[in-house]
Amino acid sequence: MGKNIDKDRLEEIQQQMAEAGVSDLFGTKKEVQSLPEIMADDEVLLYATSGFVDKGTVLVVVTDQRLIFVNRGMIFGTDFREIPFSNINGVSYSKKLVLANVSIDNGANTTLIKNVNKGTAPIFVDTLKKAINNAEQRKNASVASTPAASVADELLKLKSLLDAGVLTQEEFDGQKAKIIG
Repeated sequence: MGKNIDKDRLEEIQQQMAEAGVSDLFGTKKEVQSLPEIMADDEVLLYATSGFVDKGTVLVVVTDQRLIFVNRGMIFGTDFREIPFSNINGVSYSKKLVLANVSIDNGANTTLIKNVNKGTAPIFVDTLKKAINNAEQRKNASVASTPAASVADELLKLKSLLDAGVLTQEEFDGQKAKIIG
């Protein structure tokens, strides 16, 4: 049964690739096959391209949550690395005659992805930058939407003020009604 779920998830991921207009998966068919094992069930593929990192062809995937490098070697199985968006300080690319290089800077390291299709490099970089911004906005929004103190905390404070005689019962009831809404 597990295989079936993976197959469905693979089709879902391939559909996300199609919708994103992913066109260059040169030499990364096996890597695409391993994405269901690597990506979380709710993770959405935003863009992917193939490139050359260190000594091998890799599939580079931008999801709504992180940047993933997948390399399925013949001998070593699947090798995958991720860079959380919060660790990425800069992304750039330089076009060569036929191919492009994409550079991802995450503090101490710069990962150079060579031999990226010249057409997909700018889309990849743009998608990655947008994904990073969206992730930051989500993080900031969740911080902003978290109330400074929970309703229970507020009620406990009010109750202690009532008990201490600082608030009258009417004031307490009025404030309590405001907090509870």
